Amino acid sequence: MSVTAEIDAGPEDGEQLAHAPGKLFVSGEYGVVEPGQPAVLVAVDRRLTVKVRPAVETQDLTGRGWSYVAAVRDVMDALARAHGRPRPPFRVRTLSDLEDADVDGTGPRKYGLGSSAAVTAAGVVALDAWHGLGLTREELLRAALLVTLRVNPRASGADVATCLVGGWTAYSSPERAWVRERVGDGASADPGALADLVAQPWPGLEARALPTPSFEVAIGWTGAPASTVSLVAAVRAAGRLPGWFVAAAATCAREVAAAVERDDLTDASEAVRANRAHLRALADAVGVPIETPVLTALAEVADGLGVAAKPSGAGGGDCGVALVAGAEKRTRLEEAWRAAGVVPLGARLAVGTVLGERAG
Repeated sequence: MSVTAEIDAGPEDGEQLAHAPGKLFVSGEYGVVEPGQPAVLVAVDRRLTVKVRPAVETQDLTGRGWSYVAAVRDVMDALARAHGRPRPPFRVRTLSDLEDADVDGTGPRKYGLGSSAAVTAAGVVALDAWHGLGLTREELLRAALLVTLRVNPRASGADVATCLVGGWTAYSSPERAWVRERVGDGASADPGALADLVAQPWPGLEARALPTPSFEVAIGWTGAPASTVSLVAAVRAAGRLPGWFVAAAATCAREVAAAVERDDLTDASEAVRANRAHLRALADAVGVPIETPVLTALAEVADGLGVAAKPSGAGGGDCGVALVAGAEKRTRLEEAWRAAGVVPLGARLAVGTVLGERAG
């Protein structure tokens, strides 16, 4: 996606600003791409802002870097037409701290916190306000998923759901075939059909906020970026996800969610360790390097301190996560990670996408 480095003092007259958090998987990655399969994620307090401002004509959002923003524009414009709402022209700017600038001469640091999901969530919320649609949070989620599926038809949607819901999020993916039957790829869908789809529940889809437990998610960056789309495609190229893995991943995700609801670090940690073992077995089965040497070090260093850790998301780089209780244990973990070449990220739990002034 395209990010414009722009400093904002706040919304000006006629502008709409929306701010979305980053996200990380705690459990359920890969399996969640199957319809109805669960995952648990957390929203983190690095954010992406979308600013919509008045213009003489709506800007041309062409090029790959604008693909998600253009899809947001098109879906929200169709909903505005369906509801008979005004469609004033606008320009879009984005400002993101999901990545860091070039701080050491090696280029920008990309952490895999979900910039595409964040720009989708923030864009949908900003344009909902811009067009005066007044969509509910559930309707905003379905609109954001239509955007996501238009750009990436195989996406689970877990990332954009977490950006909208915030905190600890329990998610299960929708029946994408059911959605396609009603709107195809969405590019030429009747606005009324899109509005009807956004207004009704989808089979398999669930996104709910979990209570915040007493333990935290510590984040370690490997220093290497990864491509979720490429890794998932590589796994799929080896054939359909093995049934044993889909079932095991679902069990782990449900156990993590239940443990979070009980505030049970022991059970959550056991489920995270089991999830890591299943991911390693999947990697062996399909020949895809989900766990890199640095991710292995991240998990093993944590395990040596009695802390459960695993890769987050598709693996192959980016970040790993660990469940940790207490400032002292977190400090020890982060010191050990640094010694192993893992960069701790200080991000903490964050609220979901908000409209208006920038959230802290």
